Amino acid sequence: MLLLAIHWVYSAFWQLNVLAPEWGSLLALVLGIALYVFRKQLKQVYAFLMRHKTWILLAVGLFQVGLLLSAELLIRRDAAVVFTGAFKILKEQSISNYLTRNPNNMSLFLYERFFYSMFGTNALWVLQAINLLCADITAVFLYKAGKKHFGPAVGDGVFTFYVLLLGFSPFFMAMYTDILILPLVSLQLLLGLDLLKEEERRVRLRKSVLLGFLTAVAMLFRPTTVILLVALWVVIFFKSSWRQWLPSLAVLGLAFAVPFGIGSYAVKHQTQVPLVKGEGLAKGPLLFINLGLTYTGTDQWDMKQGLLEYIPESERKNYNNGMFATENVKKEIVRRWKAYTPMSFLDHMEYKQRWSVMDGTLDWMYYKDVDEEKTPYVSPLYERVKGNAVATWIRNHFISFDHEDYKGHAIFKQLVWIGMAIGLVLVFLRFRIEDWDLNFMTLAIFGGLLFLAIFEGGKTRYLIQFLPQILMAATLGWTRYRPFSKDRSL
Repeated sequence: MLLLAIHWVYSAFWQLNVLAPEWGSLLALVLGIALYVFRKQLKQVYAFLMRHKTWILLAVGLFQVGLLLSAELLIRRDAAVVFTGAFKILKEQSISNYLTRNPNNMSLFLYERFFYSMFGTNALWVLQAINLLCADITAVFLYKAGKKHFGPAVGDGVFTFYVLLLGFSPFFMAMYTDILILPLVSLQLLLGLDLLKEEERRVRLRKSVLLGFLTAVAMLFRPTTVILLVALWVVIFFKSSWRQWLPSLAVLGLAFAVPFGIGSYAVKHQTQVPLVKGEGLAKGPLLFINLGLTYTGTDQWDMKQGLLEYIPESERKNYNNGMFATENVKKEIVRRWKAYTPMSFLDHMEYKQRWSVMDGTLDWMYYKDVDEEKTPYVSPLYERVKGNAVATWIRNHFISFDHEDYKGHAIFKQLVWIGMAIGLVLVFLRFRIEDWDLNFMTLAIFGGLLFLAIFEGGKTRYLIQFLPQILMAATLGWTRYRPFSKDRSL
């Protein structure tokens, strides 16, 4: 993990120099020196801000509302297909074909269709309000978790990192599951840390039930949320007597299995949209291993071109041509694996890992001009604000990656991301094997990175689902190092 963290810092600096090729690293150096020289004054300002977190969250909310009111392109790509299908804008056959091919997005479709059936087209703003709430309440949950288990300094630090990276960010608008699950993941982290320290059996059982239920709900939208639960099980296995913990683990497993089973059954037997029946029409888990073996780890075009070779030429232009059949995918995985040499595979893995961790904007950069999008959903408010000077300024500086003014926002986020990555290096430099809390978070982070290495990866956006444990560990690195304080007792 220390080596991965060092590579993380390298990748973050690499991206900074892409954004500012002539002066990016110099800017980071000057900023670091300035932070040290003015550390006393900055510490006072920071302490003042941390005493007024409510006002900070209010500022974050106002910023987000400003983004929402100013946006032109509101939802894009897969999220836009799911949304327009759920709101009956897209033809039923089109959304049927899409969900047949991408069953992993069925839960999101049903979630949005439910609100559409309740509120009609006004459900857009209900869903955006929920996204905004999910984005902001996660900051509160992370603060509570950090303060409870590691002290006020960690609570303040993880709150700060989160607000700078995802609070003052347009990501909540994207209408995908990244933001929706963040409160659940942060509560998973809090309950996991609680369980590692909880001695009273009754309380432990109650929290096990809650953790199992939250994980089940989160997994319906993002299967990778089970990684935190697996990391907790592993740490508990080594930390305690299995006989002591067996009742709690059994209760946790039951509390997870029952709601997840019911939810999965409901999703599988939904009646909102008919799916196309046939072999090889749906993307399965093996397909994402195949996708992960493309050089970038996320090259959909290359992946599809390879699979089309197993389909008769006369059928290749058909959308539902069965190319995702398990037999085809297995053959393609073997072919791609054999095509790599040891050196080219290492190069592929380094490239994929670098792109998975390098971007402080968390890959918001694909929000470009609407004309470049295949399935854009334009904000219903855009016609009213497109000529407004304030809305245009907000769009250019915080939403539109292809506008020159956006670069300042991206550079700021990149500097914060570098600081966070350095925190990971610091925490693993001072790693102690008996630190079970850190073991838990380290395994959860490693599990996430391993998942991205094996399956589809190569986009920093995929890290959002693992961000609570990443930010908590990075904050521990800075607070334990305490470069600006004599108190290093934490």
